[in-house]
Amino acid sequence: MSLVPTPSGSRGDLTLQPPFFTSSLFVNPFREDIDRLTDLFVQEFTDVVTQPFALFKRLWQEQGWTYMHLKVFDARTRHTYLTIACRLFVERLVEHVEPIRRLVALFGLYTFYFTQPSGSRVPIYSIRQIDIAIDQYDLLLELPKVVPPALGPYASHVLSALINARVFYILPVSRLEPYNPRTLPREVFVEDEEEMVERTESVPLSETEQDHPVSGASTTRAGKVPPKKKGRPSKRDMAKKTKDAVAGLGRWLERTEPVGGAAGGGAGPSRARGHTLRPQEHAPTVSRANYRAQKERVLSALLEGESGEGAQALERANLAVLGRLKKIDAIAAEKGMEVGGEGGESTGLGRVERAVGELGQGKRGILGLTEGAGTI
Repeated sequence: MSLVPTPSGSRGDLTLQPPFFTSSLFVNPFREDIDRLTDLFVQEFTDVVTQPFALFKRLWQEQGWTYMHLKVFDARTRHTYLTIACRLFVERLVEHVEPIRRLVALFGLYTFYFTQPSGSRVPIYSIRQIDIAIDQYDLLLELPKVVPPALGPYASHVLSALINARVFYILPVSRLEPYNPRTLPREVFVEDEEEMVERTESVPLSETEQDHPVSGASTTRAGKVPPKKKGRPSKRDMAKKTKDAVAGLGRWLERTEPVGGAAGGGAGPSRARGHTLRPQEHAPTVSRANYRAQKERVLSALLEGESGEGAQALERANLAVLGRLKKIDAIAAEKGMEVGGEGGESTGLGRVERAVGELGQGKRGILGLTEGAGTI
C-alpha cells in the first residue's frame, strides 16, 4: 500500500514581538484594566464584607483576568509580557496611592504570579522573580499596617506568601530608574492623521464629554494630532506620500492641456511639448483681474466719502500692517534670520515702508504693491 505524499510543514503562526508589550498599545489599556478592577473592588467593599479576597477573586474572574495567561505562548515574547504585566501592578505600590488601592494591586500581583500555568503537557514559560525597587518594597512591607483593620490579615497573608516564595528581586531606589525599560510606555504609537479624523467623525462625543471635557482625555477626541516621531519614514508613510503625489499629478493634468501637439504624445511634429492651464475662472490671469476689480471697488468706497473717515481708516490699516511687519522682522533678527529682501529693493520691509509713505501722495499704499507701489 503506497502513501500519497502530503506537505509536512504547518502554516506559520502570527507571533507578537516583545516591543509590543512595552508600547502604548499594550501598556495604556492594561493600566486602564487595572484601574477598572480597582474601582470595582473599592465600590463593592464595605466594612461588613467578611471575605475581601473572595470579593476580589469574583471580580477577577468576571473581568476576564483568568484568561490573561493564554494571551502569549512564545517564550521570548512571553517573558516581556509577564515582566511588564507584573511591573504595572508594582507601580501602584507607591506612597501617593490610597492604601486600599495598593492592596488591590498586591492582590492582583499575587494572583497573576501564582496562576502561571505550570502543569501543562507542553511546558509554558513562566517567570520566577518580580523586579521591585527597594523603596517600593519597603512601602509594601508596611502595607498591612496602613490598610483598614479588616484587610490587615489578608494583606499580611498574601505578602508572606510572596516573600516566602522568594518572588521579589530587589532593585535600587526608584528615583534612579532601575527598571528595564526605564519608563513605560517605551514606544508610543502615533496614529495616521486620516485614520484619526475618520474615527473621530464616526464616534460622536456624548453630551457630557462635549460640555465637560475630562482632563487628560484622548488627543483624538480633543481634535489634536500628536506630532509624528522623527526617523526614517515607514513603508506606510512612503505609500501614502506616493498616493498623494499621484493624486496631485492627476489634478494637475485635469487643469492643463498639452501644448504643441496632440494629447497622446507620440513622435515628430505632433508630439506635445508641454502643458498649459486651461482657460477657466480660476486661472491666474482671471483671478488677478477679479482681485483688481474688487480692490478698486473697495478703494472707491473708502476714498470717495466726504467725511474722510474712509481715508483715515485706510491709513490706520496701512500703519498697523507695517507695525506688525516690523515686529516680525525684529523677532527674526533676534534669531539670526531675515524676512524678505531676496529681490533687493523690489521686496522686503523697505518697499512696504515706502508704499505706506506714498499713501498721502495719491497712491494706494500697501494695496498698490501689485501696481508697483514702493519701488524706486
